[in-house]
Amino acid sequence: MDPLRNSPTTRSLGTSSSSTARPRPLSRRPGLALAGLCVIGAGVGFNIVAAKMRENELAQKKSEASNFYVSVDRSGGGI
Repeated sequence: MDPLRNSPTTRSLGTSSSSTARPRPLSRRPGLALAGLCVIGAGVGFNIVAAKMRENELAQKKSEASNFYVSVDRSGGGI
């Protein structure tokens, strides 16, 4: 047995046991957290815009003036 490793002062400086360990804060890597929030926000925003466009197109198709409804090809292709 190594008396230096088993002394109370060196044990307190080492890693803590799992029963007293606190959870890691989310702000350990703030840049990564901010980038993740930006990616999630962009995805949510994209889904909201896509849902609104789909809802508006269905509303136009089912309206009383459905004779004037023309479907728009959003593929980006030419004629």
